[in-house]
Amino acid sequence: MLLLRHASAGERLSTASLDRTRVLDRDGRTVAKRLPEAFAGHVIERIVSSPHTRCVDTVMPLARALGLEIDRREELEPDAPRRGTMALLAELPAGVLVCTHREVIERLFDGDVTCEKGGTWLLERRARRWHPSAYLPPPPYAKRRPARRRAVLV
Repeated sequence: MLLLRHASAGERLSTASLDRTRVLDRDGRTVAKRLPEAFAGHVIERIVSSPHTRCVDTVMPLARALGLEIDRREELEPDAPRRGTMALLAELPAGVLVCTHREVIERLFDGDVTCEKGGTWLLERRARRWHPSAYLPPPPYAKRRPARRRAVLV
């Protein structure tokens, strides 16, 4: 499974309802356009995303390149309960790309895993749990901060 944090979309908007529609900025659009090439070596049979505009816009070029529909799921929204997100991930197969938000990734891994905008964690299923195994930085576009890993999804 590939766990992708949406690409850059500027600053958070004043209310949650407005923030749902925040679009990608120039750096974010560049990253989104480069995802088909960045993921060329990975098997992606399904794309599941938060319904927020910045997530859908991040995976749209990849979905078009692969001829896939984007499955929009509320369980991947920033304020989604951890239990619901984990239940969704548990039912997904290995060949899926999941696009979500920083808050979700932090909740899943108890704050022990970071992910820059447009970055991706490769997760492996072991004993019915998803474990982060490798970090894929976003395609080049600007400054980068290193990601860290110290946790296992439980």
